[in-house]
Amino acid sequence: MSGNPPPSLVLLSAVTALAFCGLQMVVPALPLLVTVFDDSPARVQLVLSLYLAGIAAGQLVYGPLSDRFGRRPVLTAGLMTFLAGTALCGLAWSLPALIAGRVLQALGACAGVVLARAIIRDVYEREAAARGLALVMMVMSFAPAISPAVGAYLAEWLDWRAIFALLGGLGVIVFAAAVTRLGETNLHRVRLDLAGMTGAYAVLLRSPAFVGFALCNAFTSASWFTFIASAPHLLAEALDEPPSTYGLMILLPMVTYMAGNAIAARFALRLGSLHLLLCGRAIAFAGAAALALWGSTSTLSVWMLFLPIALAEIGDGLSQPSMMAAGLSIHPRLAGTASGLMGFLQMTMAAIGSFVVALLPYDNALGLIAAFGGFVTLALGFGIFAVSRTSRKEQPVLAAVATRAAE
Repeated sequence: MSGNPPPSLVLLSAVTALAFCGLQMVVPALPLLVTVFDDSPARVQLVLSLYLAGIAAGQLVYGPLSDRFGRRPVLTAGLMTFLAGTALCGLAWSLPALIAGRVLQALGACAGVVLARAIIRDVYEREAAARGLALVMMVMSFAPAISPAVGAYLAEWLDWRAIFALLGGLGVIVFAAAVTRLGETNLHRVRLDLAGMTGAYAVLLRSPAFVGFALCNAFTSASWFTFIASAPHLLAEALDEPPSTYGLMILLPMVTYMAGNAIAARFALRLGSLHLLLCGRAIAFAGAAALALWGSTSTLSVWMLFLPIALAEIGDGLSQPSMMAAGLSIHPRLAGTASGLMGFLQMTMAAIGSFVVALLPYDNALGLIAAFGGFVTLALGFGIFAVSRTSRKEQPVLAAVATRAAE
């Protein structure tokens, strides 16, 4: 672990939140962009899907680069790329130009997603890392929680370009804070070459436990992004609701996600991250089952969409910090590479899910129910698999690790 003072969790929350503000703030405006650019919903959905794909691709690069050159300079370069992409989005003259700007924006923003997790793992052991990740995710979730409402009202009252003006301003603030306040935490550099990168990924992928935690995380995120990709269109086309309805209602599952993070932060040291992971996935499965039951016995409504998802998000908030901390702890010296690989799988699956659901009709919620339930079930299965491959070997020392981390 680093001998330097731990970095500010508020700053790490901000650099992580920037990517998800860029994602969430644009989502309510997607039905509006269909009209603005006179294009199909499936093509406009690329504004979301390729943003997720850009985050996925960038994470394969930022992890190894930060393991070799350090967290701080790589994060600085990523934030500069985010600002360039945001400027292109704000000036976009066509849908392809907007999509290109979104990809560039995502490639930069994902630096914060990868490196905040790796920085926490640099300075904390596993159980304490789970607690730190939970605190970061809880704090940083506040900004993405209000972002849909902010984006919806900016689009309704001003113009969709105002969304990118605000994102640019936020990006400048985060960039300045990172440059002036964030120290280097990676004191054990590893060499960077193609063979080394391939070898690092091979080491991680040969670990059944790592693969299990990574896929559990990926399918968990895919379930969420499938929902946010389809909900604005269902509200607009099936229920004739304005963008502000989504912007306000999405606060409910985001608040419950933060509640799950708070519970994880409170009990990670006491109960152990693996127990929290399984408990969270069981709660999320109950939410998916409630959505399927309600959807099969009632007509489509705003509450039918959001209440079961809110229950599922308690489980997501409870389990995601634990699955990430566990995955990064399999090979601690490859924490940056592991963070990037987990993020790549997470966002790739989210991009696939959001694109597939865009091809389905929006006159009913059957496609959403099926996709959401499928992803939640897969996450539960891989969570059980991952825990079964680690708990026998590591469970006897969890109490000791938690005690040392709490001291």
